[in-house]
Amino acid sequence: MACIPYKLPTCFAKLYCASLQQKCLERACCWSPVDEANVPWCFFSKNHGYSVVSESQPDSTREFSLNLESKKLQIFFPLHRVNANTSIMACNVLFVFQITDANQARFEVPHEHVQAPSSPPTGPLKYRLELIQKPFGLKVWRTSPEKLLFDTTIGPLVFADQYLQLSAKLPSHNIYGLGEHVHQTFRHDTNWRTWPIFTRDSFPNGGTHNLYGHYPYFTCLENESGQSFGVFLMNSNAMEVTIQPAPAITYRTIGGVLDFYILVGDTPEAVVDEFTQLIGRPFIPPYWSLGFQLSRWDYGSLDEVKKVVERNRQIGIPYDVQYTDIDYMEDKKIFTYDMEKFKELPQFADYMHGNGQKYIVILDPAVSTGKRLNGPYEALDRGHAAKVWVTEPDGNTPLIGEVWPGETVFPDYTNQACVDWWVDEISRFHKEVKHDALWIDMNEVANFVQGSSKGCAENKLNYPPFTPRILDNLIYSKTLCMDAKHKWGNHYDVHSLYGYSMVLATEKASREVFKTNRSMVFTRSSFPGVGKYAGHWLGDNAANWNDIKWAIPGMLEFNLFGVPYIGADICGFFDDSPEELCRRWMQVGAFYPFSRNHNAQGYKDQDPAAYGADSLLVKTSKHYLNIRYTLLPYLYTLFYKAHVNGETVLRPMMHEFYSDSKTWGVHNQFLWGAHLLITPVLDPGVENVEAYIPDAIWYDFEKEERITDRKEKVNLNLPADKLGLHLRGGAILPAQRPDVTTTYSRCHPMRLIIALDDSNAASGELFWDDGENKNVPYTGLNSKNARMSDVLLLNLELELGKNYTVNWQDKYRNSRHFDCHPEAGSDQAKCEARGCIWEPSNVPNEPWCYYPDTHGYITSNVVETASGITVDLERNTAFPSQRSQSRDISKLRVEITYLSGKSLRWKIFDPSNARYEVPVPLDLPAMPETEENNRLYRVQINNKPFGIQVIRKDTQEIIWDSAVPGLTFSDQLLEISTLLPSNYVYGFGETEHPIYKHDLNYHKYGLFTKDQPPGYKLNSYGVHPFYMGLEKSKYAHGVLLLNSNAMGEQTTHSLTQLVLNALDGLLVSTGLVGSLFMNKNKEDTFKMIIIIWFCSGQELPAHPCSLAWMRAGRAAITPQGKQNRTT
Repeated sequence: MACIPYKLPTCFAKLYCASLQQKCLERACCWSPVDEANVPWCFFSKNHGYSVVSESQPDSTREFSLNLESKKLQIFFPLHRVNANTSIMACNVLFVFQITDANQARFEVPHEHVQAPSSPPTGPLKYRLELIQKPFGLKVWRTSPEKLLFDTTIGPLVFADQYLQLSAKLPSHNIYGLGEHVHQTFRHDTNWRTWPIFTRDSFPNGGTHNLYGHYPYFTCLENESGQSFGVFLMNSNAMEVTIQPAPAITYRTIGGVLDFYILVGDTPEAVVDEFTQLIGRPFIPPYWSLGFQLSRWDYGSLDEVKKVVERNRQIGIPYDVQYTDIDYMEDKKIFTYDMEKFKELPQFADYMHGNGQKYIVILDPAVSTGKRLNGPYEALDRGHAAKVWVTEPDGNTPLIGEVWPGETVFPDYTNQACVDWWVDEISRFHKEVKHDALWIDMNEVANFVQGSSKGCAENKLNYPPFTPRILDNLIYSKTLCMDAKHKWGNHYDVHSLYGYSMVLATEKASREVFKTNRSMVFTRSSFPGVGKYAGHWLGDNAANWNDIKWAIPGMLEFNLFGVPYIGADICGFFDDSPEELCRRWMQVGAFYPFSRNHNAQGYKDQDPAAYGADSLLVKTSKHYLNIRYTLLPYLYTLFYKAHVNGETVLRPMMHEFYSDSKTWGVHNQFLWGAHLLITPVLDPGVENVEAYIPDAIWYDFEKEERITDRKEKVNLNLPADKLGLHLRGGAILPAQRPDVTTTYSRCHPMRLIIALDDSNAASGELFWDDGENKNVPYTGLNSKNARMSDVLLLNLELELGKNYTVNWQDKYRNSRHFDCHPEAGSDQAKCEARGCIWEPSNVPNEPWCYYPDTHGYITSNVVETASGITVDLERNTAFPSQRSQSRDISKLRVEITYLSGKSLRWKIFDPSNARYEVPVPLDLPAMPETEENNRLYRVQINNKPFGIQVIRKDTQEIIWDSAVPGLTFSDQLLEISTLLPSNYVYGFGETEHPIYKHDLNYHKYGLFTKDQPPGYKLNSYGVHPFYMGLEKSKYAHGVLLLNSNAMGEQTTHSLTQLVLNALDGLLVSTGLVGSLFMNKNKEDTFKMIIIIWFCSGQELPAHPCSLAWMRAGRAAITPQGKQNRTT
């Protein structure tokens, strides 16, 4: 651990190095120069620190008295005697220890919510404490399984009046949190990185400097079990935190006490739950605040604001809230408005309300000392009379600084008289200018002069013996002098609590103004516990590709901090926003919990309509905002769960998939809750994005199709108007038809979006109230154990004030059951003798005997080449042979050939014995297609059971999926099944079908030439084992099985099953269907043109290929229903 906590420069001057070495040795530390960057040259020896001289254990606490062990240790004049107290909270997961001066009271954070332990635990603890006597140290162990979580013996305790240091070794490098900074990745780099923490008005431009919030809190994921813990140091003084490769963490703060809270959880989400119990659960925002919002600094006039409102209304963009920044004020004075440029501002809220929209105003803390244009500044005068200002060290004279309006004074929100004044002023202003919520800014607290208009005195507060690595290395830079006085204490101690205390005062004003209506407060500066009352945005970013990236780790961190109502300025605050950047930002910003487009004075307009009503930006913005508004019931439910259970809203992937180490460092994707995965485009000129798909069933949300990828990196094709959006299997999401505002959306019926998981089940929850009133009872919908088709939409009418439980079961709940006993005479004994499952069903024709999920063959060897894939298979011998008179073939080979860009063939055969192949010559391409980019498809192999999946690249639809149980290959019975991409299947013959499109409700058809008249399900004159399937997109495909033996084909609700006497090759080809669905015109037309290449590799050896084409005519349907046909 560093004894001289400075980043050492290269020693160009030997004298300088010698001086550092001398200083190091004077501190009784060790000196060892190294070449590695950031590694300290001066570090502590093992015998530094304190030793325990006494111990007592009253109730649930343990108290230690510590003496300084090394008298030589002279780092910033350490105290020679300190006390350490440890407490155990009743929740059994929270360990508290505090180290303070044994002889003199020191500043402690007067937190509104955090309470001292009140009772002993009632059950077993999840941790145990080990005390090291000499030198003093604490080890916090997890009890099951036993693991050392927090070990302070790695470095000595240093406790001086203005320098406190404690280090701890951690169990893993998976460290998240600490703030507020720009962290370019979500998981911390542990290679000697130091992060200062001290609230500061600065730009989030990617440096390591301190920003608006003060969060000495981190979480640590221990391993793949998901077990995690959090560490919160409740200290508001300026500090820095160093993370080193041990892995270990070192805290250095310049005041207060060391007041640590260690939270032990079974999962990362459980730690967030425990932390928000400690500091206060997040508030539930009003429903309307989840809509899209527009703002900018300096519209210039109210007329210009209305132009922006109107042009965005006209293009139909979903849009709920309009802001005005400080330009609405008279000379930037709070509690005023410009009576010339904004003369109709008192009526503006009504103008917005008339269209179901809301209006938010900004308030800064600093109050101008000047007069108003036409008289006294009454808010200032009332403040003077109530003595509400932060003062100079004399405790009486208001400290003078400078902010936007010029010379200013600063409210002391830790003073009850100031809180009363603030509530009164906001109430007065609301009566003059109606608004719906408050946006508070500049509350770090910001000051445009250094300290005060008089400067700052040279004393130990303004110039402490040690300054953490804060911006400018000057503690009063761009803020107040540290010796300024507040009711809570010196500014030195309470600086980082300024925004927190302002939030508390503003929330009280909000309750006074809005009564039972739910409003909100929105703050730039924050401290743990702010999320109980307010939201936050990530500050004054810029219109560049770095800032769109870095917003994601920032939002993920604030969800850890208990502030889930979080967002970044969409399209960037500073600089002109190019169309591509703003378009991509609007796409991802549609999924920020707080979704607001905001930009700065002097830059081009960047509201969506400013780019043109017909622009691609407007088109894609409307599209994804409509999806947001569709899913607002789900998002609102997530906020309710955050409020009740402390859950994250914008969730890191590793919180859900912690057993997969590949998720631990993901920071360019995020989840809404547990179920919606968002993958944005974050780089210019990019339409293919590498994304990680975690281990679950996922559905393309927009296409309503299941994807095959899981637990792997994929390359998503995301053209200019798209981002990645995937729904996790097992989810039931409440949804609602969107409209241009949440007011209108809430008038529409609701529905459920259901996606099944690996167990063909799904569940979900809904929280519902009127969205605004604090006292209206809510409606809850709890949907569990749904078994349905892959994605189903169900319309529901919900009535406020009632509870609903919805239970249902799909008619075709067993649609993935594959018949294990297709011949007659099936019974339970025969079924189970085959190793299959017997389950009677009342669904007509549904098989009662079906294969277990792992039945079939197992992949033993896969060889991929440019022209195809070869696979060796072995029969899964866990299951008995199906038929004694037809010998199973235990070892098979599969050959897959990429015939062309539109066709492929695979053949399954016995590599040891030749079998009959159809001797029909096919016109196959002379050479296979070896260029991957030229192929419209890609192929995946499933291992257990073996299966082939063919995926169309541009839509990601699976057009063939035989990764299902039941593959059988014996001498005289071969069976293969596939899932279908849609219910639209045509072909198979020659048999009589009553309709052209197949009925998929468990029908069987024989295929074997016979001289018999056509009849329902009777095999007739020809054999055509070919079908065409339509896909959910604009495409179609065809599949031919080149086999001349007697066979049968069975169709079910979600699959087709082929039961064959011989299996040759299968050929899949892709074709285009144009204008597949009816157009919404008075004269609707239907046109389908299909050009299909199909080949087969029959038998197990191979086959040729033939070209067929279908040219469909155009059918025009007139309004009268008459049909005109052309060929």
